[in-house]
Amino acid sequence: MGVVTAKHLYQILWAASKFSRNADPAADINSYLIANGILTPNVREDSGQPEGWRDYQQMLSELALIFSREVSPLITLTPVGLAYLDGSMSFSEVMTLQALRFQYPNGHHMQVSPALRNAIAGTPFAAARSYAELQSRAGVLIRPAVLAWRVLRRLHEKNSAPEISIDEFESYLLRCATNPEFVACADAIITGRDGGIRLPRLGDRQRRNSQDWFKFLRLTKIFTVSDERRPLVTLSAFGTEHATEIDAMCKALENPAMFWRTENTSQAERLRWYGEFGGVDLALPELPQTKAEAEAAKTEFVAGEEQEDERIPNPSKGGRVRLREFRGFAAQQADNQRSNQGNLTIQSVYNAEITQTQTRLHDQMVLLIAETCRAKGAAIFDDPDSVDLLIQHQQREFIVEVKSVTPRNFVDKLRYALGQVLHYDFLRSVESQLPRRQVVAFAANVPHDSWSVRFVNEHLNVDMLSLESGKLQTHSPSATSIELFGP
Repeated sequence: MGVVTAKHLYQILWAASKFSRNADPAADINSYLIANGILTPNVREDSGQPEGWRDYQQMLSELALIFSREVSPLITLTPVGLAYLDGSMSFSEVMTLQALRFQYPNGHHMQVSPALRNAIAGTPFAAARSYAELQSRAGVLIRPAVLAWRVLRRLHEKNSAPEISIDEFESYLLRCATNPEFVACADAIITGRDGGIRLPRLGDRQRRNSQDWFKFLRLTKIFTVSDERRPLVTLSAFGTEHATEIDAMCKALENPAMFWRTENTSQAERLRWYGEFGGVDLALPELPQTKAEAEAAKTEFVAGEEQEDERIPNPSKGGRVRLREFRGFAAQQADNQRSNQGNLTIQSVYNAEITQTQTRLHDQMVLLIAETCRAKGAAIFDDPDSVDLLIQHQQREFIVEVKSVTPRNFVDKLRYALGQVLHYDFLRSVESQLPRRQVVAFAANVPHDSWSVRFVNEHLNVDMLSLESGKLQTHSPSATSIELFGP
């Protein structure tokens, strides 16, 4: 993480996607990374073979750009990973959002070290089966990057240098178990700086944890980490300029309802963690951006910024919707390892061939909706010139328009999607007298209490589909729609 760039991350993730279903993906990914000079080959001493992928995949799963191979044996990208490849999220945006959203406990860090197991022997925590369960029982519920932001802001308010040294990070921030402790944490740092009691360092293992977090924070838009021998975390110029907006983001992330919380560390729960942390979440306020910052961010899109899909029924064909049987199923891989038909998720229907297109997340969402409806016995159609999906079920039709979105472009894409389904509904009315419902679908979590749900459902009588922990969620006033798109 200390040296990774936008290009590095893109190329590693692209190779993971490209070779994911090969017979020996690790060898093919390693060969690609070596041939293109991406970071180092990491040759093992015992075998003499390059093992770069073995190390780099940990970075991808730690950031929830892919599902951990422990819970999803096949290499499977998450919605955030797909969004980065699509060019809908920039490198610094991914780094900032994932740093702020990262929490303890989580579904990635599971192992209790032998030293820690010995330390908790004979205590009420000795029976904890995993690190996540141990932290949950101990009351740990924290987002470290949010804590660092809060501490820096508090130091500034108290007229103390708004910076955190690696010693202070280890001695004070790593002692916190919850985010509200930032007040006591910052005040203790000030006391130590002013000649009062100074808390001791926690030890060499914690020093490595602190260093890892410094490397992570350096890649975000809101922090700056000096490269001196005595590194300091401070607020970046961007963070300082947009401090009020980022305060609002941190406040939202401190809400206990925004945390993944469980003592059950089954595979299903760990999949839910990656589904949440690796999902695009519209419940979180957008990362602020001026026009100049938006222009500067374009340099971070390695393969170019995502362009809106502007499919319009061809006027030369009479502006008609020309349906064909949905062809997405034909590309399905035999190794998809789907969940049972009553519990489909975006990872269970994941299609590696789709990740070679320029609309990866959009097409994976289309496939999830199609699979969900096919499991209910529906007939599925599309039109490459217009309709994403037209579904026929129980003498009704459903016109579905899918969009991949971020908090920043959601309103624009919502308006565009609504215009499309209304237009397609008008064109389809010439061909079919069946009753129809219009459906807009977003490959992101849309909170149930969002204004957009009320606007679409109540004001327009249109259905909305979204993703929550990788599962399809239905927002609709129609019992028929809920039955078709629901679990």
